[in-house]
Amino acid sequence: MLALCLTLSAFAQDYIIKEQIPTVTIGFQPQSFSYKAAEIDLDLRLAPRNWLTIAPRLQFGNPQLQTVDYSWEPTDDIEKGYGIGFTYRYFPITSRTKKMTDGVGPFVSASLDYLNTSYKYLGTSNVNYYDAYGDLAGFVLDESTEFHQKVNNLGLSVNIGYNWRIFDIMYLEAYMGVGVKMSDYVFDVQRRANLGENTWDTGYSGYFVSSGFRIGVYLNRYKYVLK
Repeated sequence: MLALCLTLSAFAQDYIIKEQIPTVTIGFQPQSFSYKAAEIDLDLRLAPRNWLTIAPRLQFGNPQLQTVDYSWEPTDDIEKGYGIGFTYRYFPITSRTKKMTDGVGPFVSASLDYLNTSYKYLGTSNVNYYDAYGDLAGFVLDESTEFHQKVNNLGLSVNIGYNWRIFDIMYLEAYMGVGVKMSDYVFDVQRRANLGENTWDTGYSGYFVSSGFRIGVYLNRYKYVLK
């Protein structure tokens, strides 16, 4: 224990903490919880004013298998899911105005996002109906058929935004833009459930307005250097 204390004391005497331009951050998007997803954002500084975000995400849910009605939402029947997003950001001003501020200020960005979601929900289906003699007499409509369905979605968007540095080692970011989503989901009238009802649903295809905010921490804002 004494040796450890002496080592730390010697280290403190030989090294000082120095400010540097951060190159790695980790953060999250609170709005992802609204569609039952957890997302971690890893930001990497590729070059001055150029940043790349890698964002793996997982979806989680506990479908209650409720009958589709006016209050039903596709997110109610999410069972699980996974995906990943990539965002390129360009900061045109930061490095030219003040030292140590790369990655802060206004930016333009382009994003590519993929999501695979598994749904479990109740819908309707035709069930064979047999008469008293065991012969097929026709069909009846079963309104409580359980369906399991996987849906894929690919999204592209362009945004403008602003990144603020807070408490020196954290950041807060807000952005807004437009984009397009493409899904392999096809609405089945008989099943009733529309898994592409909202722009944030995995089954949605079409144009959308993107917006949100992020919060995170710089992992290497300071470094130890020899005196």
